Amino acid sequence: MDVQRGFTLTELLVALVVGMVVILGAGQLFLSTFHTFQQVDTLGRHQETLLYATTTVTDTIRKQGATDSSGAPLFRLQCVVIDSGCRCTVQDMQAAQPLATFDYSAGAGCERDEPLGVPAAEGVSVVSLPLGRQGGNVDFHVTHRAAVLQAGG
Repeated sequence: MDVQRGFTLTELLVALVVGMVVILGAGQLFLSTFHTFQQVDTLGRHQETLLYATTTVTDTIRKQGATDSSGAPLFRLQCVVIDSGCRCTVQDMQAAQPLATFDYSAGAGCERDEPLGVPAAEGVSVVSLPLGRQGGNVDFHVTHRAAVLQAGG
């Protein structure tokens, strides 16, 4: 009676190849999932920044207007070039401190220092933040309530 004990070299090589394919597939899945998580996290941070900055800026502009009594802007957008792209800061000029800071992939024209809440019409200001795709502007209009009520009355 011929009893075989153990595995042949061919069986071991086939098992090794199958195991490597499974491990490489799992590693690739992990890497793609990690990359997707980073992209979603970055997008979520941009959305949080946009929500916080717009809420604060719009509430202030609705109540006080875009400028103080001397005509100076209440908020400024300052962007500078950094190693990996562009870093922008929304400055609260009344409190003399940054309100929100965010990064994006730099395109042409990253450097800027401009007021937020540029008057567009009587009582209406346009606020532009570079939070769109590749630093494209996200524009929204804010109405200063007292100015509209005075103009209408």
